[in-house]
Amino acid sequence: MAFLVSIFKPLVYISLPVILLQSIAATSKTGKYYARQTLYVGTMVTVAACSIVFAAGLTIVGRKFDVNYVVAKTFYLLARNVLDLRVEVEGQEHLDNARPGVLMANHQSMLDILVVGR
Repeated sequence: MAFLVSIFKPLVYISLPVILLQSIAATSKTGKYYARQTLYVGTMVTVAACSIVFAAGLTIVGRKFDVNYVVAKTFYLLARNVLDLRVEVEGQEHLDNARPGVLMANHQSMLDILVVGR
């Protein structure tokens, strides 16, 4: 019995914020906005905490310049699945992976990292 409690107790603590966010999102459009905003920032904080591990690992294997790409791609994949967000790129057929390119983000909103990660 103690074994089952040790497994399910952390799951209950993790699920309580999720249930709370779902109930807030169901109340109104404003509640849905703040629930999605909380999930977005929570995803960003989670990826930021993991990026320390990414940076150390990529530096060890000699790919320290790929850290920003890996962090942005990881955030995009998580946010896309958690919040059902999609980024559509117009003119993607003109981008060539064989040639270098410059992508500039001016940080007008918190959604810039989604574009960089795409």
